[in-house]
Amino acid sequence: MVQRDYDAVVRRVEAVSGVDVYELGEVEGLPVLRVSAGKGDAPVVYINGGTHGDEPAGVEAALAFLEGEWDRWADRVRFEVIPCLCPWSYVHNARLNAQEVDVNWAFLRDDVPEIEILKGFVEGRIFAGVIDLHEDWESPGFYLYEMFGDRGSLGREMVARVTQVCPINKNAEIESEVAVNGVIHPNMEVSRRKYGEGIPIALYQRGHTGHLVTSESPTTQPMDVRVAAHLAAVEVMVEAQV
Repeated sequence: MVQRDYDAVVRRVEAVSGVDVYELGEVEGLPVLRVSAGKGDAPVVYINGGTHGDEPAGVEAALAFLEGEWDRWADRVRFEVIPCLCPWSYVHNARLNAQEVDVNWAFLRDDVPEIEILKGFVEGRIFAGVIDLHEDWESPGFYLYEMFGDRGSLGREMVARVTQVCPINKNAEIESEVAVNGVIHPNMEVSRRKYGEGIPIALYQRGHTGHLVTSESPTTQPMDVRVAAHLAAVEVMVEAQV
């Protein structure tokens, strides 16, 4: 059953001024859009939303960033934004895609259209930072997963910023991972054995970025709070590049 209007997402993307909009491909007749913005030779931050269709706050946050945030850093950072990687799932409010596949954990498959689109987009690219916007309907507050290299962690700073707008999940264990004040530095081998080759693991371990954050907003909070939480985390990621 159709539950959301994806055309409204497309219209909002196309209405953003000063950016370049590209169609990366189609999923079930729906376009997957990529937005490029900012200075061409600057460090590139990739923002991804809509991997799970039942997590609309990521899409809303990506759109809000394009509509009112990116130009603050336009002369110092370049942005690549995919507001909704899985439009069919978004329209149907579904975690899985039309094939009943969890796209987030299907990077090794070659028969998933959303994954093929993503692989084509990231091929040959290295991003200064990647932030993947998700939700958790069971969580009492915001938390994040972080994989990072030589430049060091931003997790604590992100949580400190998010605290100003959203509750934090302070549990010592979240999704079977050790967590410290809302920050998880995941055991990637355990995650791979448990779920398969996930998009974040693949992007990090295959050298597409040296810093990747999966931002998890609590679905129990109002949409504006969830969006503000994601934007606060994005802000810290971007500020680290300037």
